Amino acid sequence: MIGTLTAALAMLGTTGAATATVQAAPHVAVLGSAKFDTHDPYSVFEFSVHARGDGRSGTGVLWMSHHNDESVGWMVARVDCVRPVGARAVVTAVVSDAQDFAPAAPGDRVALTVRDNGVKDTLSVASREQVRTCHMSPEPEFPITRGDFRVLRLHPA
Repeated sequence: MIGTLTAALAMLGTTGAATATVQAAPHVAVLGSAKFDTHDPYSVFEFSVHARGDGRSGTGVLWMSHHNDESVGWMVARVDCVRPVGARAVVTAVVSDAQDFAPAAPGDRVALTVRDNGVKDTLSVASREQVRTCHMSPEPEFPITRGDFRVLRLHPA
């Protein structure tokens, strides 16, 4: 009886390992740039992303800027995760440099969630304590005003 139970557990362990290999996280890339405007008060936010990842990690660059009638600020961040979530992709990163950018400073974490709708993409962005590696921005999505993001599913090498 104990021998049968041990053999059954061993088979389950082997089956689980094979299933985990088959269901590996898909590779995804997020490419593009976009802007969205606000009008009360007037501001323009710009985003540029060149990133790829496997759902657990990632590489690439995320750049954001903000300007209004009084100031201009920007930040650049090193991507540490890109993960597909349904029709969206999550890009998380750590800010490496920033100038006059109130939402994030060097060392802060940022998250950008992109929905590639083909015609009218949306995005949400969060920073600092709201962000965990590989997790979506908890902020609402906004339609972009100009530009385009591409969320591409890639085949692992």
